Amino acid sequence: MTFEEKIIKNSPIRQKNLMRPAKIAFEKPDTGVTINKKGAYYLIKDSAEITMKYVSLLCYGSYKNPLTDLKGVFTQSEIIDFVGRSKEETHTKQLLNIILTDIGCINQPVYDVVESETEIDFSIEGEDDDVYGDYEIESHSVAKKTKAENIQKINVDDASGVIQKLIEVFEAK
Repeated sequence: MTFEEKIIKNSPIRQKNLMRPAKIAFEKPDTGVTINKKGAYYLIKDSAEITMKYVSLLCYGSYKNPLTDLKGVFTQSEIIDFVGRSKEETHTKQLLNIILTDIGCINQPVYDVVESETEIDFSIEGEDDDVYGDYEIESHSVAKKTKAENIQKINVDDASGVIQKLIEVFEAK
């Protein structure tokens, strides 16, 4: 079984059973129905393809606490395969990014915005100086970015680091 198949299998939602019918509909969209329009054929085929790619994301999102609920479910080889496929498949990479976000590992630094007061120059340079021109400005505070320290950074391009983190979080055997 793949990483995604285990997410689907253990999911509490009824849509977890869509994979088999979606594969059939993708291969032969007119199975069990009469198609009268070309558009209907491609609607069924493309909807089935989307289901096959993204039902694992739907199922992952159905868990109350996926990081806890999926502990001990995966093997190390399934995680290795999953991370490897994420380099080639967009939908797999999206699932990986969602999982890493849930873990609290991100690829880019996150900044906290901190408001700070700036000093205001009250001097008048001359009679033509429009001292009232900035009256509509509500505040003289300036947003400064400071790096958030409580987030663990993992580079998603570092496959071995991602694999180790997933093995640790999911307690893979």
